[in-house]
Amino acid sequence: MVNKTTYFMWRCWQICFVTGCLSAIAAITNIPTSTAGLFDSTVDRLPTNERVALRKGQSLVTGEKGKYTARVLVTTSLDTAWEVITDYNNFSKFLPNVVSSKVVSTNKNQKVIEQVDSRQVLLLRVKSRIRSAITETEKSRVDFQLLDGDLKSMKGYWLIEPIAQYTGGKPTQVLITQVVEAQPKSGTPAKVFYGVFKDSLNNMMGAIKQEVEKRSSVSQKKS
Repeated sequence: MVNKTTYFMWRCWQICFVTGCLSAIAAITNIPTSTAGLFDSTVDRLPTNERVALRKGQSLVTGEKGKYTARVLVTTSLDTAWEVITDYNNFSKFLPNVVSSKVVSTNKNQKVIEQVDSRQVLLLRVKSRIRSAITETEKSRVDFQLLDGDLKSMKGYWLIEPIAQYTGGKPTQVLITQVVEAQPKSGTPAKVFYGVFKDSLNNMMGAIKQEVEKRSSVSQKKS
């Protein structure tokens, strides 16, 4: 049986070994020792399967019954991500199912936008119109709420967060998140609506990622 003194010495050696490894890694990678191994971004705090999917470049939508969170992780700048998310007048050029979109009024950081969508639902081509109030918090958040249109209710917000590879590092990616609650008008089959709405969120996030990457590429060529 190992006596207490021998066990204590063994545990001290283990701690010293691990600490030495972290210091060596920090020296090689230029990561400060105090933050080596510390990963605490929004992405790092997500469940493992979601974190892996985002880092593979996949869009991700979670939730049910009209309450959803959609995310996508893009290698880009905060400026480019913000430019795409707030390019209301050009949504029809890069967002699927959007026929038209325009800003109808502006008051400082508050806007009203009108958007018309057209999509295939079962055997029918369905066109819908919504008018939403928008409040922008510069390069970080966009809140929106339905004013009128072909939905019973809709509200939510966009978040744009810079993501670094490690705590204290320079951000090289942006996490784009939309949190939304939407309910159909009476007479619309709720189950069908929820399925179509969730699928459209996934397609939209993929299209946003593609547009952000496209604009990032153009920006890099110009610089």
